[in-house]
Amino acid sequence: MLVLFKHGIYFYWNDNKFKLVYDNREVSFDEVVSVFDDPYQLTNIDSRFDYDELRMRTVGMSNQGRLLVVAWVQTSDDEITIITVFKPVNTQLREYQNAR
Repeated sequence: MLVLFKHGIYFYWNDNKFKLVYDNREVSFDEVVSVFDDPYQLTNIDSRFDYDELRMRTVGMSNQGRLLVVAWVQTSDDEITIITVFKPVNTQLREYQNAR
């Protein structure tokens, strides 16, 4: 399990999921976590499916200048588990641009 501590929060990411995402999308753990630093980030509940947990999606600009969508779960007040990351679809891109 990968762990990164930033701004008083522990970010976790399953090794296998990270490897899959990195191999396919070349997005590092640090870059993913940097999305949470974006002052214009948009965070919403991910209600596309009936998950057994409250999943969130955050759209934000990374420290590499890429707009990314991060799916995640807050497991405690100071712990977030990253599920995956991907490029935004057109509707997410427009929502982000309109929020700025």
